[in-house]
Amino acid sequence: MVKRVYRCFVFIFVFLTLSACGGKEPIRIGFTAELTGRNAALGVDGRDGALLAVETINDAGGIDGHPIELVVQDDLATAEGALAADKALIEADVSAIIGHMTSGTMMAVWPEVMDSEMVFLSPTVSTPELAGQKDNFFRLMPVNTDHARSLAHYAYDELAIRRVITFYDTSNLAYTQSYRDGFGTYFEELGGEVVADNQFSSLESPDFTHLLEEAKVAKVDGLLVLGSAVDTALLAQRAKLIDFDVQILISNWAFTDEVIQNGGEAVDGVLTVVSHDENNQSPAHLSFEGAFVKRFGRQPTFAAGYGYEAVQVLAFALEKTMGTQDDLGEALLETKNFTGVHGNISFDAYGDVQRTLYLLTIENGEMKTIKSVEIDLSK
Repeated sequence: MVKRVYRCFVFIFVFLTLSACGGKEPIRIGFTAELTGRNAALGVDGRDGALLAVETINDAGGIDGHPIELVVQDDLATAEGALAADKALIEADVSAIIGHMTSGTMMAVWPEVMDSEMVFLSPTVSTPELAGQKDNFFRLMPVNTDHARSLAHYAYDELAIRRVITFYDTSNLAYTQSYRDGFGTYFEELGGEVVADNQFSSLESPDFTHLLEEAKVAKVDGLLVLGSAVDTALLAQRAKLIDFDVQILISNWAFTDEVIQNGGEAVDGVLTVVSHDENNQSPAHLSFEGAFVKRFGRQPTFAAGYGYEAVQVLAFALEKTMGTQDDLGEALLETKNFTGVHGNISFDAYGDVQRTLYLLTIENGEMKTIKSVEIDLSK
């Protein structure tokens, strides 16, 4: 009974600043992500970024004098929890929903909510399964096949990697499988070989030692690890313990301070492609970073920046619709070269975003930018 109550638990956090906006009726925006559990860091950071954006906008007068009210739900990273969260937000009469934060959760719930007419704006979902569709789904992170293609080319052309074994988390298969397939396609077209695929579930506390020993015997010169920061760090630590000195390629999902905190020296030298520059010195990023540190007492992760951007972009569109759902999708599609925390934001005709990508590594416990990569959604 206790487990059932927990799984149905609805966590709602409402931030409202009426005094700053003249007492007008609030415009409600939903936010949903995994906020509890093993991989909750992504959702918590996204939520905090969104909260900061709400506070900033409300302090400036809101949307035409109306304050934003952020209604937050924990999706528990399950199909059941996500559907319950979305239904609760729809019943709360929100104008739009920011979420979900992982591709697996978004794909699990999308068939149930796609006909609700509710606009969903995901900060970090990048599965190609939702790309190129005329619907109410929008995203701020490019499709992950763009990341995978850039990483495959760098691995083959610049690092002379020829044999790779993959490790990917089945608990977020909509993301990890598509990334693996995208990487494998481009890598093999170049002449490389994906020697084997190793699946694991983060829900089962995986032990990577045996699989890594097999990879070591196979004499591969690269590992592609598609998992959370926690699992990626654990795998890197296990590789170090068995003296498996090999280039580790990781996904943007894992590229947070958490991977450094948990991986230590073992994650030095890992490579990934992301859509945010960890060394961003733009005024928009520096202003956000300073405000986030002041508000929460810690450095913001990429997820916090995307959560902040999501509220900014929605607020810009809601100004055009007078704060209502009416024609909100069309208003979002008009977003071109919007100045965000991680760079300019433009949506194509399907709500997919076009942004600059960056090749990054970790060096002596710090994230370093190697170079930028431009993508073009028109191709």
